[in-house]
Amino acid sequence: MDGKVALVVGAGAGIGRSCALAFAREGADVVVAARRKEPLEELAVEVSSLTGRRIEPVVADLADMASCTALVDAAVECMGGIDVLVCVATAGGGQIPMDEVDWEVWQRAWQVNVLGTFEVSRLAARSMAERGGGAIVHTGTFGTHSLPARQAAYTSTKQAALSASKTLAKEVGPKGVRVNTVTPGYTTGDDLDGLFRQVGERTGETLEEVSARMAKTAALRRHVTPEDIAETVLFLCSDRGKGITGVEIPVTAGQHPL
Repeated sequence: MDGKVALVVGAGAGIGRSCALAFAREGADVVVAARRKEPLEELAVEVSSLTGRRIEPVVADLADMASCTALVDAAVECMGGIDVLVCVATAGGGQIPMDEVDWEVWQRAWQVNVLGTFEVSRLAARSMAERGGGAIVHTGTFGTHSLPARQAAYTSTKQAALSASKTLAKEVGPKGVRVNTVTPGYTTGDDLDGLFRQVGERTGETLEEVSARMAKTAALRRHVTPEDIAETVLFLCSDRGKGITGVEIPVTAGQHPL
């Protein structure tokens, strides 16, 4: 990745941070984007100090189309262009049954997961084409396969995003731009701990007991880490993945949705 410029949207703790670190360690300069200024600036300082690369923080909100445009403009202006885009930011949509639908929640999920994500993607792809090619990676979800109850706002918008990602790959492929989706399994971190605590409250198990039980449902008998996801993203965005586009790659430790 020497001399490349990566834009990581949703560069908070977890997968976004790990992706920024992975690219910087391989020689890329990185623009990190998220909604909250202070954590973003702290992340930029951390990654820069660990890698010696130039890390530029840009506050952006995928729910705001003007903010999406401004983000890409800022990345191009400060770095000269974009070679890699990773979209980690997502809107969950809450836990709401269809019969009690809140359309405002759906609208935000649609705005972030589809419209904002692909506004940034299409604009970044233009810069990549001008530089001779590049790579875009979107983040999927197991939910588009398992379709859990009470999560229709999230899963339906992420399914739309998956379809749009594969279509974009066809359209920008002739310009040397590749587009793929990486779908994480249970990924270690605060969010997963929170989920397992909720499960434990219903079953009477500790967080550790729930975690161990769920890990046994994966072929590798473990959860994946943010670093696992980042390594796959890095591979797809490097020349080693130059023959791969228009696909969804599950990084799940061999866990399959029910």
